[in-house]
Amino acid sequence: MPGRGDLDFSRAVLDQLYSYRPKREGIAYPLWLLTGIFGGHRFYLDRPGTGLLMLLTLGGAGLWWLLDVLLIPRMVRKFNEDQARRRFLGLPPRQLAFMPAKGETLPPEPHWAAKRGTRVRLVADSVVMMLAGGSMGAFARGFGIYEPIVAALALIAITLLGTRWAALSNLPILRGFDRWAHRLRLFYYTNDPGGAVSLAFRQVLAAFAILRRRRRAEAKLYLQFGVWFTIIFTVFDIIEASSGTGGFTFSLVQDFYMTLFATYAFAAPIGAILNKHVLLQRSDRVIWVLSGVAVLFIVTSLF
Repeated sequence: MPGRGDLDFSRAVLDQLYSYRPKREGIAYPLWLLTGIFGGHRFYLDRPGTGLLMLLTLGGAGLWWLLDVLLIPRMVRKFNEDQARRRFLGLPPRQLAFMPAKGETLPPEPHWAAKRGTRVRLVADSVVMMLAGGSMGAFARGFGIYEPIVAALALIAITLLGTRWAALSNLPILRGFDRWAHRLRLFYYTNDPGGAVSLAFRQVLAAFAILRRRRRAEAKLYLQFGVWFTIIFTVFDIIEASSGTGGFTFSLVQDFYMTLFATYAFAAPIGAILNKHVLLQRSDRVIWVLSGVAVLFIVTSLF
């Protein structure tokens, strides 16, 4: 059967990913205004730890959010200085800190390929996709929160299309998601995604992954994915609540955190398994079947 073809780890794409792009106050300030209470500007400035604290405390009840309007210039300057230092030393940019220095070549295949490529492991991964999809559907049905399902479907689409549809990288909004997916694949290319058991419990361990140094980059990528989707969903919820009679209620805050947790947690096993088999050069049919298994169990668990 045909393989996945070019994974788009070409020198041109790597050069784009290895770009040392500076951060800009002209972007940070609008993010502070629109999403700052959720730490959106700090995630943009690659400060996920404090961004997460802002998210969990709603910007320190608004006080931290107000203070940050004075700190943004300093944070932008610090980020840009670090990027310039990395470029001078030949280190990868901050968003690819888990990768080797620029100019070093990738191995012809992932070092874990032989260990993870057996048929038995493919069956085990299928079971994990069942568990992940079923758990997500049950969560949505139990709590009435369906936004993580939308995010999971988007992750599947990004993974499937990103390795086959080159035009994705040229579209204004989808370009960012495409580059995010490339960074995730590069992480798994150089780091073992793990076996079925560790993937099955990724939901439980996801919240603590950022504490493990080797998995910190993976956690940051999924946290970034979860935060942006959750912020988008929450903005729509706030607009809807404001246009009605209920206004801003505690349920919106509760839904925000539950959506973030579910999006972050359930995306991890699905994303890891799909990217694992993309990197193993599985046929298109295998990748689509694995995706279909997750979608099928999501749907059946909703009823």
